[in-house]
Amino acid sequence: MAASSIDTAIRNLVTAGADPNKIALVDNFCWCSSKDPFRLGQLKRAVTACYDYATLFQTPFISGKDSMFNDFSGFDARGEPVKISIPPTLLISSIGHIDDVMKTVSLDAKCPEDLVYVLGKTHSEMGASEYFVYLSEREGNNAIGNNVPLVDAKSNRALYLALFRAIQLGLVASAQSVSRGGLGIALATTALGGMLGMNIFLEKIPGSVEKNDEVLFSESQGRVVVTIHPKFQKKFESIFSHAPYRNIGFVCDSLNFTVCGLDGKKSIDTPLNDLVKAYRARSEKEQV
Repeated sequence: MAASSIDTAIRNLVTAGADPNKIALVDNFCWCSSKDPFRLGQLKRAVTACYDYATLFQTPFISGKDSMFNDFSGFDARGEPVKISIPPTLLISSIGHIDDVMKTVSLDAKCPEDLVYVLGKTHSEMGASEYFVYLSEREGNNAIGNNVPLVDAKSNRALYLALFRAIQLGLVASAQSVSRGGLGIALATTALGGMLGMNIFLEKIPGSVEKNDEVLFSESQGRVVVTIHPKFQKKFESIFSHAPYRNIGFVCDSLNFTVCGLDGKKSIDTPLNDLVKAYRARSEKEQV
């Protein structure tokens, strides 16, 4: 949890144009009773991870806070004793420096024929993912997987430095951090942001996955979706010569979001308007 939270907080800033060498962090621990040895052990491991990954990413913690008594002891409707504790939760906030506001980058696709890249590797890291949580709710069980994302801070930092350089050179049209929901959600929101279609080919994505749903919904850390103008392809790829990347498709004006699976066959072909409806459905439902 700590490693992924730190990586995500840093990645979100870099994709907007922040300098990886000028980022600081703030923590907020929301935990339950430290009198429970197991919970105290979890806290110790989370704090240790904060130190380790802040050091590896060279991003100091400049402040923080905690709430350590998130427990309730009382009685249920039958008068039986009950104790409820929140899940241990760590919030990482990040603050970064941007020298030139004109070199910031948004997440929306810009032009038809722009090339779509994914930076970073995708692995079968589905544990506690939005996808597995959805499946567990649908099936009425608590099975949310075991393989949670691991963070390779050294590799990810090198990738973020390369992305920052590409942004500074004006090569990047859009950049979207891949986080909750995985690559499929990042690609879809990039398309929706610009209301432009996409043709995506999953077989080109770097990593170690064997199923379409793993590629689309794994929440592996250290990944970014980027679009660039074709004229910048050679220069852009030269910057990432020592980092994992792949051109996985292109932006189009068809107003359709199309994905070909690992077998090369079309697995998703849906109008953007249908994606818009799905995107808005939850918030509209909550407002009723």
